[in-house]
Amino acid sequence: MPAPVVVEVYAPQPSTPELAVLLAACSRAATPHDCISSDAKTAEPPLGVAIVRREGDRARIELGLRRVVNAQWSTRDLVFQPGDDELERYRAIGFAIGTLVARETEPPPSAPAAVPASPAPPPPVAAPVRPSVKEPPPVSAPPRSSRAAWVDAAGSVGLGLIPGPPRAGGTLRAAVELVPRGAFAVAEGGYTERNGDSSLRVRWFSGALGVGHPLAPSLRSLGVDVRLLFAVERMSLAVQRDGSVDDATRLKAGVTAAIDGHWDFAPPIGLVVSAATFVDPVRTLVHVGGEDVGETPALGLSGFLGVRLKLR
Repeated sequence: MPAPVVVEVYAPQPSTPELAVLLAACSRAATPHDCISSDAKTAEPPLGVAIVRREGDRARIELGLRRVVNAQWSTRDLVFQPGDDELERYRAIGFAIGTLVARETEPPPSAPAAVPASPAPPPPVAAPVRPSVKEPPPVSAPPRSSRAAWVDAAGSVGLGLIPGPPRAGGTLRAAVELVPRGAFAVAEGGYTERNGDSSLRVRWFSGALGVGHPLAPSLRSLGVDVRLLFAVERMSLAVQRDGSVDDATRLKAGVTAAIDGHWDFAPPIGLVVSAATFVDPVRTLVHVGGEDVGETPALGLSGFLGVRLKLR
């Protein structure tokens, strides 16, 4: 069985799907040799090692093989386009490693059979012909990456009326990138309710539209985003008094500023943590029986904890 080639990737470490794509492409190009990770166990010594170093949109491959005549370290540099899909980048790296292995292990062409000498005068001696070296096929640049989209579902807790207990509820958010790994559009809706006071029930229904941008677009599994949205909030109040219920509603507009931190621990599923503030230019005073029972804050604060589902 042909000895395998060990592949080690440094700075940064690839995710499990990215490493699998790299090894599959490398094994395909290096047939009959297999490409394995440095963690894999082998029954015999490997044929050699391929070291991959990433730096932004560049990748350098260094290949060293054993038991090959005149073996030496071979290098290959790849340059990707900004915004290229990471899986396609690792597939291109795998093909490049495999073609280097195939080139270094290819046996030299056999010499032509000798022609028996005839009684005639000896033929002139031909100049030696150097065997041609098969160049690896060029590695085409990976296709441009598509724009990502995702959905967040989170629980929330934040300021309600001041003074008074907090409000709690949930929100559903959807976003799609306008530019790959750049600005994105976002829409969200939410429901919260004030707890702890049975005589006064306060509920909030909200909807918002806006834009966001990542603060660290080069990170893969971790990220931080900022968002700015135009929001509309409907506050509904129900007061129980003397066996009857009095209802009132108030619709108001404001601006929401938020920051999100997310961790894609099991793609396409991730964890998202957010903090947001609702800037209310006109605060609402709540009166019950002629007495002030609270008012909405001019700068509402809320925290969110939930999950993120990457759609593409």
